[in-house]
Amino acid sequence: MRAREMLNKIKWHPDYHEDEYTVTYLHRGAPNDEISIPFTRIESLCTSDFMLLDDDGIETYIPYRRVLRVLDANGRTAWEKRSPKHRT
Repeated sequence: MRAREMLNKIKWHPDYHEDEYTVTYLHRGAPNDEISIPFTRIESLCTSDFMLLDDDGIETYIPYRRVLRVLDANGRTAWEKRSPKHRT
């Protein structure tokens, strides 16, 4: 499963609840080059990226390829990007 599929599942599947997930993505310059946000911060899921809206109303688009992991409410990994050596 790819990041886009996982995020869409959280958004649309009745068994998943948006407020129970955290998304971590690659962000150069942040501590460990990662930022984690509550799923509820995601305004929309697009074809190749998702959109965040900050407090000033500024849109930021994050490509799905930068998503590193998704954690559930208990901090367990619900989805994690596979390393390149695992790709077929």
